[in-house]
Amino acid sequence: MDVNILLRPDAIVEGQYVTLGDIFSGIDLEQSDIPVAHSPQPGRQTVLDYRWLYGIAQRHKVQWRPRTAADQIVITRASQTISIDEIADAIKDALVDHGIKPPFNVDLSGETFQIHLPVDIPAAVEITGLDVNQRTNRFIANVTTGSQTAQRRTYRMSGRYFPLAQIPVVVEPIRRGAVVRPDQVEYRNIRTERLPAGTISDIDDVVGKEALRPVKPDEPLMFRDFSNPILVRRGALVTIRLVTENMSLTARGKALEDGAKGSVIRVMNMTSNKTIQVEVVAENEVRALPAMSQ
Repeated sequence: MDVNILLRPDAIVEGQYVTLGDIFSGIDLEQSDIPVAHSPQPGRQTVLDYRWLYGIAQRHKVQWRPRTAADQIVITRASQTISIDEIADAIKDALVDHGIKPPFNVDLSGETFQIHLPVDIPAAVEITGLDVNQRTNRFIANVTTGSQTAQRRTYRMSGRYFPLAQIPVVVEPIRRGAVVRPDQVEYRNIRTERLPAGTISDIDDVVGKEALRPVKPDEPLMFRDFSNPILVRRGALVTIRLVTENMSLTARGKALEDGAKGSVIRVMNMTSNKTIQVEVVAENEVRALPAMSQ
């Protein structure tokens, strides 16, 4: 037996056939390109055991014989892949061409596989058929690869598309009582069916507002969870201003309740000890309301 001829433990092949040179090392160049078996499908493997290998060696007069029954070779077909995300993007483009208005996303949650293609054809995907039910947002798509080649294949895939709404979310946790800064908020696309009633859609309704509870990032923001910042706290000393056409007066007072800008609250005038109603205009500053003064 020619000891220079050895069985390879594994081989990666690109074409449709496995050759003697893929299986054995040390054979003549004239023999190395002889096809002896079909390759597995792209991305797949097959195992050739010692019986099959010995038969091929005898048939082609290769001076090799198995040492044990464990002798084998693992053949892997090289491939290029098209991911499920690439397929979803192609379907999204086809849905737009079909008349579905963006923004929306495509859900192929029932499909988890990759498409493996031979390395010698373009790694492209085409949508060659599309049925859409706009009432349920469901679709069935014919996904074709290898167009204009002998390896053309079509896969029938189903899924749903979901309209998106651009809404503001915070990008970091916001503690209760904190005032939201502009750099803490940005717009994100979120599926409309996941938006509860009372969701904030305008970033201006969030920036500068005070959080009434802790707020988590990337979640829809609710009107009920924000208010204008409290500028006057109950028990705080405030400046009371009374401005009319003929005079301008100031006095010191004590707030009897919390108030945001524009809120009407009760304040005790420290000079007269009378309780009056005032409008909050700034931090610890209020404007007396003449018609409502006591």
